[in-house]
Amino acid sequence: MPEMMSYEEILNRLKSSGNKYLYPGAGQRDFWDNIPDEQKTKLIAQGEEAQTQAIPQLSLKDYMKYFRDGDRISYETPFFKRRQLLIALVLAECAEYKGRFIDDIAEVIWQILSEPVWTLPAHQGLTDYPLPGPEEWKVDLFSAETGRILTEVLQFLQPELEPGFQPLVNRIKYEVNHRVLEVCEKRTFWWHNGLNNWTVWCSYSVNSAALTLWKEEPERLAEFLVKHIIPMKNFYDNYPADGGCDEGASYWMVAVGMLLNGLDLLQFHLGGFETWLAEPKLKKMVEFIPRVNLCGKWFMGFSDAESFFPKFPRGLFLKYAAMVDSTAAAQLALELPGSTTSAAGNRNLGGLQETLSTLTADFSPRGSLKHNAIDFWEDLQIWIARQNPENAEKGMICTLKGGHNKQSHNHKDLGHFSLWYNNAPVIVDVGRSTYNKICFSDKRYTLWNLNASGHNAAVFDGRDQGSGAEYKTVLTPSGNTIKCDLTQVFEEDNGIKRYVREIDARWEENKIIISEQAEFEGTKNFSINFYTPIAPETISANCLRIGDVELNCSGIEIIHAEKSDKLDEKLTGLWGALWEIRLANCTQNSAGWNIEFSIAK
Repeated sequence: MPEMMSYEEILNRLKSSGNKYLYPGAGQRDFWDNIPDEQKTKLIAQGEEAQTQAIPQLSLKDYMKYFRDGDRISYETPFFKRRQLLIALVLAECAEYKGRFIDDIAEVIWQILSEPVWTLPAHQGLTDYPLPGPEEWKVDLFSAETGRILTEVLQFLQPELEPGFQPLVNRIKYEVNHRVLEVCEKRTFWWHNGLNNWTVWCSYSVNSAALTLWKEEPERLAEFLVKHIIPMKNFYDNYPADGGCDEGASYWMVAVGMLLNGLDLLQFHLGGFETWLAEPKLKKMVEFIPRVNLCGKWFMGFSDAESFFPKFPRGLFLKYAAMVDSTAAAQLALELPGSTTSAAGNRNLGGLQETLSTLTADFSPRGSLKHNAIDFWEDLQIWIARQNPENAEKGMICTLKGGHNKQSHNHKDLGHFSLWYNNAPVIVDVGRSTYNKICFSDKRYTLWNLNASGHNAAVFDGRDQGSGAEYKTVLTPSGNTIKCDLTQVFEEDNGIKRYVREIDARWEENKIIISEQAEFEGTKNFSINFYTPIAPETISANCLRIGDVELNCSGIEIIHAEKSDKLDEKLTGLWGALWEIRLANCTQNSAGWNIEFSIAK
């Protein structure tokens, strides 16, 4: 458990550290002129493309759509696009350094500073009316990030902006102070609790902005940093000992990734965080990502996280690997398909750190990622078994998701089984659809892909799993077999006395057998829904062929295997299409059934 740095120590370190910045300013030509020509050309081309694009408008009508019909996308899309345009223009100017992009940079800054509010409508939390006044400004993920991005622009280009746009530079400092830093000085937000990615994401952003703007006020800055290092420590201390991220792999970048960004920032400006960076648990937290990598681009998907990274920040992840001295993380960064030099980067990372890490990264090969035959996280309660760990892209891989139903970004997915064969998904976790107002409301589990019907543990009489931390699994692994006791996932009046799913990976026979036993009161209908991106072919009443894999069942019947019409644009973009395979039966007092997946002969 890392020790907190005191106010006095932070103050002394600030006074001796000097007025330095994490990022190389555009005037530091020894850095920018030494960028490989190919990467420099790409950054300039992205800036030229940004110059041709109109700055999207942010309208009150689009802002109000969230409150009126739950639509987040209409406002958020142009909101993020503005910031991406700014980043592309800044990086292009730094790469070229001819002043050609300065006017466009100033224009985007002007538009962002003119936004009435930097907090997204979905994060306002107002109940009586949707529009906040200045006295009600909140610091959410993206008001904090806006403050960070604008102050990062000053790190890169303040001397170049000042001759023509000194008032604009002054306004950046005023608005970031007024909307973000002073608000954080006066208030303590819920995200200080350390329970999810908001804690480290917000802390990193506001600390970065304060370190840029308040170096001439060391006492004030030291007090601010003390206040906003505490949430980072809360996040770390709350994290399970096994290093597992309950928000899933693709959310890891804005959870542990943001903690690492924050530690890197503090180490650069203050020093003294070596002990924290050397913590064994922090290394486990980083190595969660290479361990949940199944094969190729695929990861174990659960909660709101996707089963692959749409754009993996290889350079940034390579930097994280170096921070904790992780060979496995470095090897994953070198092998995984992802972005190389992208001015926009991942929306949630702001693009600047990601791009600079990529520009300075050494991508030369250095060994290959070694997978384990079995990976198990006792605290997080997830399990992965690989038939061919030496070459994970060949053979079968199966996963099992346990835990409890109050995890961050939780789905009612306890007991969910997924299957990959030869680097392709066979039985999948559907994942989340496009975020809207319902996703984070008391109606969250009315969404089909977030409740138990969108996953493949059995549902009895159509009733869902219970919602809360008390609804949990007990996983007991033994070699290539794992037993998942799901008895506690049901509400008491559901009448389920016992429900156990056991997975036996019989690799020597090229098969996986799921054996299930249930005891209950009276007569129960029970059903299981599998989802696959491969069109199934009916072989017999109790046998389907799914690509190169056969599904056979006994004690439970195949009711249908039909293409789902429930996918929205996001899920269609992820999977193309999904087929729902429904198994069901009805018995009295108890039931037992087997589901076998085998490589087709």
